[in-house]
Amino acid sequence: MKKQVWQPMTELENTPRAVALGVFDGVHIGHRAVIASARNVQASATEKCPTVTVFSLCGVPKSGGRLCTDAREEALAETLGVDEWLSVPFEAVREETPEQFVSEILYKKLQATVVCCGYNFRFGKNGAGSVETLKQLCGELGIEVRVVPAVEVEGTPVSTTEIRRALAAGDPARVMRLLGRPYEVTFPVAHGNGNGCNFGYPTANQPFPQGAEIPRFGVYASLVVIDGVQYRAITNVGVHPTVGDTDTPQAETYIFGYQGDLYDRTLWVQLIRFLREERRFDSVDALKRQIAEDVAAAEALFNGGEGAKAILFDFDDTLQHRPHAFWNTVMEMLKRYNVGLSEEEYERRAAWMLEKNNHGYVNYFKYMAMVREAFEWEISSEDMVTEFRVRFPFYSELYDDAVAVLCELRRRGYRLGVITNGEIPQQNLKIDYAGIQCLLDALAVAGEEGVNKPNPEIFRRVAERLCVSPQNCVFVGDYPPTDIVGAQGAGMTPLFIDFHGRKNCPEGVEEIKTLTELLDRF
Repeated sequence: MKKQVWQPMTELENTPRAVALGVFDGVHIGHRAVIASARNVQASATEKCPTVTVFSLCGVPKSGGRLCTDAREEALAETLGVDEWLSVPFEAVREETPEQFVSEILYKKLQATVVCCGYNFRFGKNGAGSVETLKQLCGELGIEVRVVPAVEVEGTPVSTTEIRRALAAGDPARVMRLLGRPYEVTFPVAHGNGNGCNFGYPTANQPFPQGAEIPRFGVYASLVVIDGVQYRAITNVGVHPTVGDTDTPQAETYIFGYQGDLYDRTLWVQLIRFLREERRFDSVDALKRQIAEDVAAAEALFNGGEGAKAILFDFDDTLQHRPHAFWNTVMEMLKRYNVGLSEEEYERRAAWMLEKNNHGYVNYFKYMAMVREAFEWEISSEDMVTEFRVRFPFYSELYDDAVAVLCELRRRGYRLGVITNGEIPQQNLKIDYAGIQCLLDALAVAGEEGVNKPNPEIFRRVAERLCVSPQNCVFVGDYPPTDIVGAQGAGMTPLFIDFHGRKNCPEGVEEIKTLTELLDRF
């Protein structure tokens, strides 16, 4: 992905673009919907696929602090398959009229063929341009405008303003639903005054840089991934008043069971639950006693309770009807590269491709080389794989009862999550197109986590992000070698779902045929 800070004189590649417009601070699930809309343009292109470009305004007046760093924003964009990320200082475009913005920037500079934006997007000097203005001005220049409706969580549109409210209220669970991931403190670890070590609770200290959004001061149950292992922790956000106030708020994290040097490393600390307000204690001994109580409270959150509290799912062939998505994708490719066949022949070839695809468990370069030879396609195997990966997520299709079941499980009080293997950005895009992010409490894509099913680590990570023990989780999956083995290894209760009559349910594991059957069990 190409990333640069945009200025009026910035040189850009001469190419048509599908442009996602907005203020993408935090890259929350609403932003993801706008970016997915631009990727949709690329997936449905019949000629050369346009470059997917995010035109992200930053430094907008009165917008509050930043929700994530530039580096994290860039990493998130890459997981969504963005080709080009333009970080645009507000000052560089603030004097542009709506007409100038569309004509000079979108049309001439970016060569936009399609522009995607949120329902409440405004642009131009003093925010004079609305979505309707954008449609009118772009229409005059032959640019299509796609407006993405609000993504809602429990009836509230997702926005950076709503995320900041949740941070200020000390509600990281809600922040995680709005962002689509935990709120993360992702700053370098600085040298402190050593008080933590003296107390027996050494901490990693991360000062908040100027301009960062700072969560509610207090102590949080938190998680930290170090060298591929997730650790439980507690994090104090504030100015540690008992042992001397600081001018700069910082996150101080005590990591349970970890011993090692973290100085100058960029640590990713995820805030999971708010435990208590930051306060001044009468003595150091009183502070030490409180820290011990905080550790115990965090452990109780991660470990406590009986029975199922969270229901987690695989995605492909469990929530998503992968064969339908595959069929639609290859039918489109067949009609592009084998023009003029009968509908019966297209269906015969698509059925053969589906059979040979082995439920997706293939080496796609070898698979596409076989297809190319069988059907005499005049396109390289590498280009076939690229095209398939771009188009396949566009056809992502849930089973008919998936949304209703998820909504009912939420209503009954269960926390919901998805753990999926697969390549990024393909898996992220499939989930975005499916439109279920707003129903999930947690999502783990193996490529982003750096660990794949059946490794129990990825199962444990998601359980702890939901603040439950793996023993309080049910995992629903269709592929025993990854789903059932991994869930059992983590201590979860596995459920095998068999939509396609494979009849390979492991001995001793309960089996269901439809998602709706979950409602009879929970």
